[in-house]
Amino acid sequence: MIKITKLLSLFLFAISANLLAQKQEAEFVQGEVLISIDDSFDKYNIKNLINDTPSVTIIDSKKLSKTLNIYQIKFESTDTVDEQFVINEFLRNKHIKYAQKNHIVKHRGYFNSTSTLPNDPLIGSQWQYYQTSDADIDADLAWDITTGGTTANGHTIVAESVDVGYQLDHPDMDGNYWVNEAEIPDNGVDDDGNGFIDDVNGWYPSSDSDDLPNDLPPYGPHGTAVAGIMGAKGNNGTGVSGVNWNAKIMATSYIGAGGTEANAVEAYDYALQNRLKFNQTNGAEGAFVVVTNSSFGVDNGNPDNFPLWCNMFDSLGNAGILSCGATINANEDVDVIGDVPTACPSDYLISVTNTDSQDNKFQQAGYGAQTIDLGAPGQNTYTITSSSGYGSFGGTSGATPHVAGSVALLYSAPYEAFAEMAINDPSGTALKVKQYILDGVDPNPSLDGKTVSGGRLNVFNSLQLLKAEFEEMSVEENAFSSAISIYPNPANTTLNIKMKNGVNWEKISIYSIEGKLVKKLSNEGQSSIDISKLQTGTYLVQILSEDGQKVHNERLVKQ
Repeated sequence: MIKITKLLSLFLFAISANLLAQKQEAEFVQGEVLISIDDSFDKYNIKNLINDTPSVTIIDSKKLSKTLNIYQIKFESTDTVDEQFVINEFLRNKHIKYAQKNHIVKHRGYFNSTSTLPNDPLIGSQWQYYQTSDADIDADLAWDITTGGTTANGHTIVAESVDVGYQLDHPDMDGNYWVNEAEIPDNGVDDDGNGFIDDVNGWYPSSDSDDLPNDLPPYGPHGTAVAGIMGAKGNNGTGVSGVNWNAKIMATSYIGAGGTEANAVEAYDYALQNRLKFNQTNGAEGAFVVVTNSSFGVDNGNPDNFPLWCNMFDSLGNAGILSCGATINANEDVDVIGDVPTACPSDYLISVTNTDSQDNKFQQAGYGAQTIDLGAPGQNTYTITSSSGYGSFGGTSGATPHVAGSVALLYSAPYEAFAEMAINDPSGTALKVKQYILDGVDPNPSLDGKTVSGGRLNVFNSLQLLKAEFEEMSVEENAFSSAISIYPNPANTTLNIKMKNGVNWEKISIYSIEGKLVKKLSNEGQSSIDISKLQTGTYLVQILSEDGQKVHNERLVKQ
């Protein structure tokens, strides 16, 4: 009887296990498997796999992850060649790390987006930021983390646009053009000592002034559209949004006597001199320029013939400025025919080609496996135009400012350790940011083998890479930060400071979200601060330790 009971138990267990296995088997796509090629075999590819697996007829393949070497494989399915057969065959290959079915995922509830979208009424036209087909840069997810404006230690982020045709009073820029507040307008004096006289609104080399043309024929409002992509004011209930809602756009022009290289170099130098002054004065003067955008160039240009232009990118980079360049608007291999600036060999240059709303490299856009770093949405993207208007914009000119704007957005990541590195190691930080941009791309078949990264810009992925490296290194974790707190938050009229462990503070600075200092005081034994005169909004409170060596940063919401 005991023996029969045991046999019955084993039988029931076997049935139960079989039913459980059937229940847990997820739905999958027939005729497809996913594989990962061991990254230690650099030269092994799909062609090798086809030759090594004659029992499987591979119809198509798609690279899903460049970093992890994950591929989607479609095969010819028969009565004997099914998914499990193919998996077993692939796993016999020492080059294949993993092989599995391509399971179907299902939505688990009503749509409830956790992304951050601004209240700008035309945001729905800006497919480049958010769309269900996922040909976008995932800006809505990036905006969950930051919307631009200032670094975690309170410095205003500046992005230079080297272009032509700016409407500086466009209502949707709403103060987002950079203004040199250290310069007194029209007094004929270089008040801030940056080498440029009366440069309040940027620089126009052709006239040695800041009198930037609004709509210069035949180029039109090109600069306006580019500036809008980088930094049109977001969440202001007006028009559209830029990649950054709050960053400052430094307007300069490369057009002079026909648009010369000399004008271009001078425009770059304007950003360089302002950043060098910032570096030399520890942020007290100059401008924290982190990126330049060049939506222009010389078709078929040989970089060997443009040493000054190309070397300028290294000079900018050494100061902490990355540069983004638009490649040619022609279906040509830049590796072969050349181009300036995108074939310049500088490590501090990001060269960009153009993708469309279907997530394909636009046909009339340059490429180059060695020279063009990545693709970005450009064709028929939506931005601001002249006469306070809005409209479509395209070409590689439209793609590149999405990358430049993303670079600037990364600098606003809310991690103090990263912000401190940007000050202490400008050039090293610039190279890190470039790597985050390239490593964060979405793999894209139309760009694979035609660009360095093989993918299209995804600013959210890039921010996640930065976060993974710097979140745990944040100075918020230092002993000083753990011994200090402010409350209440949100606050109305008074902000209290709580100290413990015998630590003390020397100075408190409060910055607006745009990075402007609005309140500053030294420690006189007080444990609270009067904030009744601050306007409603979000602020950065920066507290300096008594020895002046440690900083605590905290966001404050003023009700």
